[in-house]
Amino acid sequence: MKYVLNGIGMLFGLVFVFMLITVGVVSAANKPKRENEQILPGKGDTPKKAIIIYQPGITKVTTRIAQQLAAGLNEGGYEVTLNHPGKYLSTDLSGYDLIILGSPTYAGQLAKALTKYMEQVCPKLAKAPDKAPRLVLFATGGLEQTEEFDRLTHILSGLNVVRKIKFTPKKNEQIAYDLGIELAKND
Repeated sequence: MKYVLNGIGMLFGLVFVFMLITVGVVSAANKPKRENEQILPGKGDTPKKAIIIYQPGITKVTTRIAQQLAAGLNEGGYEVTLNHPGKYLSTDLSGYDLIILGSPTYAGQLAKALTKYMEQVCPKLAKAPDKAPRLVLFATGGLEQTEEFDRLTHILSGLNVVRKIKFTPKKNEQIAYDLGIELAKND
């Protein structure tokens, strides 16, 4: 009996340690990152402008998806700015024709750094519906479900959301690049 109780105690201890590690990793992934602005110059004298604001995840998947979206848009003629959400990033996005917001998904939630930034930016964009740029949302994660987008309904009210897409291991970087090309053509 003593060995059984010791075994159960060790099992609970391991589960507790695993939970602490998981909480720590997710917490670190949710924190705002440093500014990392990259600009891909557009074609022509006055190219259309897009901005991709994404929260990098524990893996590089979200970053690679954002870069492929940018490459596709750039191939379509857009000047594309990539950056992470944070205090250093302007909340005035009125100069962009297309805004793409992306995040990894952890426990069915988008990163808090991105959603906090969206809470600042989206109401400003909604106040000028005649000038509102197109908006695309993307998430990365292991599951096809997209409830994380449904939780943003109050933030996205009155905006021109043209696409919500979840990139899973089955939806890869080529699909992101093709989406960038498609978005550039459908302006």
